Amino acid sequence: MSRHVSIVTGASRGIGREIARYFASHGYDLILVARDEAKLAEVADALRAEFGIAAEPIAVDLSDLAPAARAILDAVDRMGRLDVLVNSAGIFRFGTSIAEVEDIEAMLRTNVLAIHNLCKACLEPLQKSGDGRIFNISSIAGVEPFAPVGGYAASKHALVGYGRSLAREQLPSGVKVTTLCPDVVDTDMGAGSGMRPEEMIAPADISRAIDFVMALSPAAVVEQLTIGCKPPKQGVRAEA
Repeated sequence: MSRHVSIVTGASRGIGREIARYFASHGYDLILVARDEAKLAEVADALRAEFGIAAEPIAVDLSDLAPAARAILDAVDRMGRLDVLVNSAGIFRFGTSIAEVEDIEAMLRTNVLAIHNLCKACLEPLQKSGDGRIFNISSIAGVEPFAPVGGYAASKHALVGYGRSLAREQLPSGVKVTTLCPDVVDTDMGAGSGMRPEEMIAPADISRAIDFVMALSPAAVVEQLTIGCKPPKQGVRAEA
């Protein structure tokens, strides 16, 4: 039987890259997805060399819905199976009442529609796995209001609602869906928060959360998990 296979989007940097490394360290073959072809190839090469797994980079814009789903499903066919889908890719734009309509539209397309697009496309192979998993990376902004980032919060609230509903819909199929809602993570995206690295969540904490969920008994269901961090000693959190 072939090794387990995981798709990780946003795998060229930050949380996605850390999650890809986690699954590689557990012997999963990988389908790595991001827009930056060069960085994605570097990540794939490094994981192959370190862990001896197969890693196929797919450089696509996930907001280009039909071509993205087609490219990723073609990769699943080549791998021969799919066990885990991790939707880590996302974008951030500042603003609430001052937010441009185009920015909110872009966030909804990438942070919600693109994720639904992949979930829908991947459900059949995940159901065939017998223990399929979907992890959607949302944000604490998906469960709390933040005055300066209403557009971003709207997209992440939508993702939480979608993910929890999908989790309940898919229980009879055997596919478990968990939406993770971390506070500010020590990544490029978190750099504008005004927080020091030691006050932020480490990227590896997201992998540890996934490990925790996957280690639970078969009867356990975790629809949504929020991970907080220390409040900043100065400045205002701009994003999560």
